[in-house]
Amino acid sequence: MDYGNPRAPRRQASAELTRSVREGRKITEALRALDARAALPDKEDRALADELARFLVRRCSERHQGWQVLTQVLQDAGVEVSWSRAERQAYAPAAERVLSDCAGPGRTPVVRVQHAAAEERARALASHLDAADTLGRLSLTGPEDPEAWEAALVAAVRARSRDQALGLLSRPSGRA
Repeated sequence: MDYGNPRAPRRQASAELTRSVREGRKITEALRALDARAALPDKEDRALADELARFLVRRCSERHQGWQVLTQVLQDAGVEVSWSRAERQAYAPAAERVLSDCAGPGRTPVVRVQHAAAEERARALASHLDAADTLGRLSLTGPEDPEAWEAALVAAVRARSRDQALGLLSRPSGRA
């Protein structure tokens, strides 16, 4: 039996890492595994990306300042939205973003995929919000067509303050 170098780090299978990510552990290790395998992902690698996306989308509420600012602005305005439905709708696109980021050259930082998850969550939220009603509640004028409204919400995820979020929401293209 060849055990190789006993001091070499043991490469965990995607299934093992999926269980760890589900428990909120080994996030960086999971990203490193996907960095190595995302160019040609198998079924287990896709399951790992899915679980990582679920973890990152859920974690936006605690760890992504831009998402926190955007949700606070919307809640302060009294906007009613199905937050959990929008969260669930963000899982699949966030998983695709995780895989595409990991398939690129170099290492994928957790911060980049966390931001991608927040953007996908905002994109999913756009279909649950009426642009005219939301902008009216915020006393803003801004984009009301669906594509521009989605772009404005996604751009608002970059905001670090309420004023910055309001400014990004009121711009026609959502650009700073």
